Amino acid sequence: MRKFTKFDWLESFEIGFEAIDDDHRKMLAIMKQVGDAGEAAKFERCAELLDELFVFSKAHFEREEAILEEIRYPAAVLHKSYHAGLLVRAHTVKEACKAIRSAHNFRECCKEMFGFLIDDVVAGDLKIKSYLQEIGMVA
Repeated sequence: MRKFTKFDWLESFEIGFEAIDDDHRKMLAIMKQVGDAGEAAKFERCAELLDELFVFSKAHFEREEAILEEIRYPAAVLHKSYHAGLLVRAHTVKEACKAIRSAHNFRECCKEMFGFLIDDVVAGDLKIKSYLQEIGMVA
């Protein structure tokens, strides 16, 4: 059985903006705690952690959107819309996960939640990295 806590932060995920990268690492740390709690069948703890992850993710998106405005990221409005979609997805998955009481089904929910993080970092934020490189803010 593959444990979801084996998912590790890779340097290639970093966009080079410390505040954003730190938030992403924190999101991954919470997700690892969710996975550990699920594997241990501590479903009440999972529910608490999923709520924490959702609240943190929402705050992260707000911080990130403010940064994007500050650096005049040309796709800031589109990225904000992308975040809104991710939050809808995360909320739906979070609520479904909180209702689960079987380890197998919980692992499926964890896959979806890890997908949420991957979508945020890889599908969305690595485009920001290219822009930061273009304007000389990161190497």
